[in-house]
Amino acid sequence: MAGKSSQGADFFAPMRFEATIEDCIVEGELPRDLRGTFYRSCADRRFPAMYADDTPYNSDGAVDMFRFYDGNVDFKSRYVRTPRYLAERAAHKVLFGRYRNRLTSDPSVRNVSHNTANTTPIIHGGRLFSMKEESLPTAMDPHTLETVGEWDFNGTLKTVSFTAHPKQDPDTGEMIAFAYEATGDCSDDLAVLIFDREGNLTRDIWFKTPVVSMMHDMAITDRHVILPTTAMVTSRERLERGQLHWAYDPDCPAYVAIVPRDGTSKDVRWFKGTPDQAMLVHTTNARTEGNKVILEAPVAQENFHQYFPRVDGTKSDPSRYYPTLRRWTFDLDSDKDTWEEEILFDGLKVTSFSRMDDRYITKPFRYSYMMMNDPTLPINRDFADTLAVRVSNAWFRFDHQTGGIAKYSPGDAHGISEPQFIPRHSGAAEGDGYLVGVVNNFRAMRSELVLVDAMNIEAGAIAKVIMPFRLHMQVHGYWASDETLPF
Repeated sequence: MAGKSSQGADFFAPMRFEATIEDCIVEGELPRDLRGTFYRSCADRRFPAMYADDTPYNSDGAVDMFRFYDGNVDFKSRYVRTPRYLAERAAHKVLFGRYRNRLTSDPSVRNVSHNTANTTPIIHGGRLFSMKEESLPTAMDPHTLETVGEWDFNGTLKTVSFTAHPKQDPDTGEMIAFAYEATGDCSDDLAVLIFDREGNLTRDIWFKTPVVSMMHDMAITDRHVILPTTAMVTSRERLERGQLHWAYDPDCPAYVAIVPRDGTSKDVRWFKGTPDQAMLVHTTNARTEGNKVILEAPVAQENFHQYFPRVDGTKSDPSRYYPTLRRWTFDLDSDKDTWEEEILFDGLKVTSFSRMDDRYITKPFRYSYMMMNDPTLPINRDFADTLAVRVSNAWFRFDHQTGGIAKYSPGDAHGISEPQFIPRHSGAAEGDGYLVGVVNNFRAMRSELVLVDAMNIEAGAIAKVIMPFRLHMQVHGYWASDETLPF
């Protein structure tokens, strides 16, 4: 048993590969009218970490793409040729130090971009971007995956950072983004950035944040931008001591900025919550109803990023790691700087990887999807250690109208990546379509891309794309239909 468990753990070893596969092997039958490209931003170290306490987030970025057409799938994977990648390839060794602390890097690269481009892919204005939030987005050719380079939007972008989670308004075609630590490490400068459908920067709104913290995700409505801080904090002193960029402060309260999309810095309103509300890392969706802004998102009471320590060196409480889905209501007519909170789905413990039908961003919505760690599902005893500690084993569909939950489980020796929703066609009703994502088969030591009917996920996979090897570790994904990105 111990030997087989270690085999499961070996699944997460760096792959260090690039590949092109035409006519992938498919089990089952893919819909012939499913045409588009599924992109995955991935993290995969080319060299061992310089420091043993570094985080997996400090890995080289790679992009995988699966192109669907006429019932067929082609696959391509390439590392992102960031300045960091190129410098280490030339030196044939690791040069970059602890996560987001350039003072720990080799002196020869301290002024080189530390961008890993390993978190989120997105198509906007005909360009593919792979993003990491402390750096500018990296542009790539969406068909060949050739790296174009760090993108400053034709010289108009004045920030040194850019969120890994911009939002695209399905009605206007605009991309809304933000940048924290926008003028450099530990700065309290924050900027909201608004781009038209062609990718031109049309407006930026600059203001200050009450706490310099990780601000990983955001949400938008048709009228507002919602920016939550977290309790993952930093300081110049931490960096000078050679520590990781982030540490968790259990006493740090939550702050949320509500920014009118047509406003200025004078219109920004900050709301203040409790430390138990300060671990909102990913959002689900938001909407504005009258003068109320309503946000739904998974929120934890404690630091679930165990790669980052507490500021005082004490241990975290594992019973508080798991988020619950919550609804936060901000009353813009009220003089109070707090918000109302409702716990959804009976307080079920979830993860932070929340996805939805992106056509309903800014709107009232019904369904969301999440990769989950479900302890009620059977686990093959040979892989129990791997599955119990590190791996999500199911996709859940949450019905935000009825409170209902449906599950898809790939098997008792499988781990599952974040799902991506694909509409059945452009005019399909909300939730009518497919979930697509990568499943890791620990028994066969390979990865599989699965397609599931989103309205009947309990029925199992419609089709599987069988890969001949393990894939890179995915962070987030993105679907581009052939209407959005012709090929």
